[in-house]
Amino acid sequence: MKLCNNPLGYCIGLSLLCTAALAAPPDSNGSGNSSSSSDTGGSDPCAAIAGLSTASFTQAKACLDSFPFKKSVATQTIDTVRKVAQHLYVFNEVAASPPKVQGLSTVPVDIDYGLKVIDNENWSTDREFQEAIALLLDKVHDAHLSYVPFCYRQFVFWQPIQLNALVRNGKTIVNVAYVKDDIWPEAKSSWVGCQVTKIDDMDVLEMVTNYAVNNNGESKDVNTCFNNIMNTKSYFHGWDDGADDLGYHRFLPDQEIHSYTMQCPKNGTAASEAQYDAPFTVQVPWIAQVPKNFDDGKTYWENYCQSSHDNDLTLSKRAPLNVEELERMQHQDQFDIVLDDVSPTDKHAYVEFVTLNDSYVGIIDIRSFSIDSGDRQAFVDTFTSGLDKFKENGISKIIVDLSSNGGGDACAGEFIINTLLGTTEDYPSDFKHTDFLSRVVKRAFDVQDSKWMDYKSANYSGSDWFTNAATYARGKTQANFSQPITLSCDRWAADLNLPAPNTNGSSYPWKAKDMMILSDGRCGSTCAIVASRMHISHKVVTMASGGIPGNKMQFASFPGGESYRLSTFLLDLQRLGLQDDPDAPAPFPERADMGYTFREVYRPTAIGENQGKETQLLEYSVNYADCRIYFDDATADSVQNLWTAAARVFLSGQCPYVEDKTTR
Repeated sequence: MKLCNNPLGYCIGLSLLCTAALAAPPDSNGSGNSSSSSDTGGSDPCAAIAGLSTASFTQAKACLDSFPFKKSVATQTIDTVRKVAQHLYVFNEVAASPPKVQGLSTVPVDIDYGLKVIDNENWSTDREFQEAIALLLDKVHDAHLSYVPFCYRQFVFWQPIQLNALVRNGKTIVNVAYVKDDIWPEAKSSWVGCQVTKIDDMDVLEMVTNYAVNNNGESKDVNTCFNNIMNTKSYFHGWDDGADDLGYHRFLPDQEIHSYTMQCPKNGTAASEAQYDAPFTVQVPWIAQVPKNFDDGKTYWENYCQSSHDNDLTLSKRAPLNVEELERMQHQDQFDIVLDDVSPTDKHAYVEFVTLNDSYVGIIDIRSFSIDSGDRQAFVDTFTSGLDKFKENGISKIIVDLSSNGGGDACAGEFIINTLLGTTEDYPSDFKHTDFLSRVVKRAFDVQDSKWMDYKSANYSGSDWFTNAATYARGKTQANFSQPITLSCDRWAADLNLPAPNTNGSSYPWKAKDMMILSDGRCGSTCAIVASRMHISHKVVTMASGGIPGNKMQFASFPGGESYRLSTFLLDLQRLGLQDDPDAPAPFPERADMGYTFREVYRPTAIGENQGKETQLLEYSVNYADCRIYFDDATADSVQNLWTAAARVFLSGQCPYVEDKTTR
């Protein structure tokens, strides 16, 4: 579980160089052109699997590694990532030297230093280089910060054995949740329910915990990372995010085969009786689900990798942006394979209201805050009508389930808080201040660009809240930020029929003491801010589910503040006429996008002498859950059973609000 101790904060010298050493040898033509080996008359590994539904790890790797490294592509890519980090990423400085906060798993990641290491490496293939960039940003453990090379995210890699973790007879075990015999016929349905004791000859819990700490960039809370890689069946819906779990990747895995040692319950016995047949070991390969829209290496490159933005950095004026290409990235319409089996529910089913049998407990299952603009009124109506029915049916307690909710629209979250608990003061937030971004904000206000009109300051008018910079300590350096601002949702709500705001509390009968938040920790971004505001400002109790027994667990992850994508920002720059600004990041020369946090949110105590302190940032502070529930044989496979178990604890008074959880 120990990470390498170097200025970058992780084993770049080992993990990246080992990746290079194990990769296929460079293309024999050595030209550096982004093309398949078929162009030289040799065999074409992409053509060999075109049209297949699945391929082996080796076949997929051969196709992905057939595109040679090109130094000019690397130079432009690194330049863009560096500019985004320096001018736009609000946590760039603190990530290089994060505060030591009990309960947070953070390592220092100096992005600029890491880019220099990557730039000096002699990469054999384009994939190795692209994955090195992605890995560097992943190590910050900020799920908003990501580099997505679409060229190398088209295959979907599956382990046919999918796992979950649960507590059985007082002991944490790893269980086979289900098998994917549709992609690997050798997988046996009889393995479902069997206990896994070792993976690759390592104790399974040690291996899984190790993986959660070192290979999962979704959260700074190890319990959340543990839940993320376990794919507990109750919540296996909603996140197709490149996946860092043990059973599903959009990137090429590190090895072809894993060995699983397992023991299955004796025939006629229940798993809880712990009577097992003799253990056995199975060699399980990674199976690649093959994208459909290519015939060979050339068409694979053209359809998934090639960008119209492969410009010469020496040019003083950039070529016009390809708006269609950027808009496809903006709407995340870049994946050939869409995993309906991972997210089987209607994408427009953002919230569900459920009444538990024989009780007066209602469940509000909020699956996402990513509300399509055309769905906003329907979302508002669904939410208010659901509460109205709860009221009519005499529901006395409400559990708000925010598990596996990756966030989305901040104003949708604002609506939910205000509807449930009455008008709630927003938390203070700010932006990183650079000369470049100052020019962007000033131009936006000059032309009344709508994006920047949504931020308000109590003490400044116009763009003065941004141009009057404040300086705060971040890690080992000083960094400039805007003045504190809050988000206004006036424009979001302008065309909606909303309930009248109530500054004296909600118009519904429930108080904060009648509510409980349930979360597996994978409540991120807007979801994390909503949960934090309900918990800190209104003292709504929180219950965490799953994780590693013995470790304190948070109820939310990567609150950050507000994230943005480079593709969207580039379209903003073109609209403002600033695409040729010397500090503006260029589009990536291959089809890729980058996400980053550009607005940071503080705790409500970040006022007076606490204003601007890095330990007041939601991203770098802890919010432990008030109580904990663990998955067992009944709840791991049934969210209804989980809700019932959580309600039992809530109703019994065993989940009291704890004022100061940092001392527990």
